Amino acid sequence: MEGKCSNPDCPAPISCHDGHDNHTECPNWVKNNTLKTKVPKELSRNSSKSSQVWSGDVLKIDDVSQISYRNTPIIIGLAGKAKAGKTTFLSMLYTLLLNGQEFSNYGFAGTKTIIGWDNLYNKLKVKENKVSLPEPTPTNYLRLLHFALRNNEDQLKDVLLTDASGEVFTNWSQNKDAANAKNAQWIYDRSNGFILFIDCDDLITRKNSAKTEIIDIAEMLNNDLKERPVIAVWSKADLKADVHPKIKESLQKELQEIFSNYTEIDISNFPSKNPDEIVHKNNLKVIDWLLASIILPSKKNIEISNNYENDFFLNYKGK
Repeated sequence: MEGKCSNPDCPAPISCHDGHDNHTECPNWVKNNTLKTKVPKELSRNSSKSSQVWSGDVLKIDDVSQISYRNTPIIIGLAGKAKAGKTTFLSMLYTLLLNGQEFSNYGFAGTKTIIGWDNLYNKLKVKENKVSLPEPTPTNYLRLLHFALRNNEDQLKDVLLTDASGEVFTNWSQNKDAANAKNAQWIYDRSNGFILFIDCDDLITRKNSAKTEIIDIAEMLNNDLKERPVIAVWSKADLKADVHPKIKESLQKELQEIFSNYTEIDISNFPSKNPDEIVHKNNLKVIDWLLASIILPSKKNIEISNNYENDFFLNYKGK
């Protein structure tokens, strides 16, 4: 059928942005096409069976087509050394959403990786004076977790967040072509924006050695960044006051010099009060800032100057 969907992000009739098996049944398609195509009952019954295999578990690289068949997903790459808090951040993000917290400009509209999220949620237990954390990601794993988000204009955005071992980023920061850095390079090549994790606990313990590892990863991120946004996350920020002031100041200054499209924020999973901004607000603000930086608003109409009164060629109207 010829036609065009009212949602500019929708590739219909190839597939439906909102996930309808038959795009002609989608309200966005119907309202943009005056004639409603009648689908034979037999065809409609058969088309309700999706060709996509869905398990609810985390996605692997070969599974991305389960999301990309309806639109191009936004990929957010989580980068940082081992035990810097990447997987714990994902766990806290989902925990906050389950408890009714929301992103600023997007509503939660579902997930294709519900089992993966639930596994993280069940491993993160937050109690007063105690936080039980999920296990670190195995070195050979590259997992992708999915959110579907809907904005105020009722447009659907698919978001994939990466979860890879910190060791691969340490290896990648020294040699991006190393065999044991392939997962990090895959994330780097395909991500629309990045979260760089700064482990406050590690900075307290290992001081300048920890700082050097962070800078190494940052410089590799900047190698072919092309204005993709980076947000530096000071994880375990409840300990940030104990980081040596000179290390903290010099690290902040160097990161600001390395990146252009950049900001930083403090996060923690250890609430000292309820609510605690670095726990209950800032984890969500990380995604808010990246989405705002990746999904830029429409450009304003170009104003064309009419200053050509004395130009006979431009003023010629024809006969």
